[in-house]
Amino acid sequence: MIKSFSSKSTEAIFNGVYSHGVRKEFSPNLVKTAERRLDLLNCAENLESLKLIPSLKGEGGVRDAHGKYSIPLDREWRLVFGWNNGPENVEIKGY
Repeated sequence: MIKSFSSKSTEAIFNGVYSHGVRKEFSPNLVKTAERRLDLLNCAENLESLKLIPSLKGEGGVRDAHGKYSIPLDREWRLVFGWNNGPENVEIKGY
């Protein structure tokens, strides 16, 4: 279960709220993908379970140099989070 969000826009997408800010910041296709991936992240019991999801192609929960984990949304955006007995500080970041 997701413990916290670092981004109000990401939290709004998770809650199904499509505010002006969300529509301005993200494309409709990215929002749909983010909704699905946020649901997967919310249901994940551990990091290993993310790696077993076929649609993530083994990239679920890959750790970066800053100790954050990420799930790809598309070529430009990732769902970034920390893990402390569950996902925390979840946000959508461009790279």
